[in-house]
Amino acid sequence: MQPAAFGATVVSDHPSEVAAFYTQYFDLQVGLDLGWFITVRRGTADWEIAIMERGHPTIPAAVSAATESTNVFGFVVDDADKVAAALREGGVALEGEPVTEPFGQRHFFVRDPAGTWIDVIQLVEPDPEWVAANFPSES
Repeated sequence: MQPAAFGATVVSDHPSEVAAFYTQYFDLQVGLDLGWFITVRRGTADWEIAIMERGHPTIPAAVSAATESTNVFGFVVDDADKVAAALREGGVALEGEPVTEPFGQRHFFVRDPAGTWIDVIQLVEPDPEWVAANFPSES
């Protein structure tokens, strides 16, 4: 089986607040807004994030009961520092400052209003020594 598309779901007491976070800071657009169920995506991408109201009858009770998210969404952006600055200016606390990793990422973590972790990633050139140590045939 090959999925036709991909979607992730965030469960929240305040779906509109979560949707506003993604539209404001990650330039996603609302596709459908039923109040208790909102989808956001980027343009015509074949993936989306659904935001559902906690306690809605279509959600299993065990999912609604969970209040701490351990899921991590990764968003690749052009400029991690620019996104970090916009989040800070909007009063959103970062879960650490942007750092450049030797494997080719400048990134930081933040949480959406429902507590879902987001890894904001800017692709950068990996450190040549790291590449040589981890991919000897490519150096």
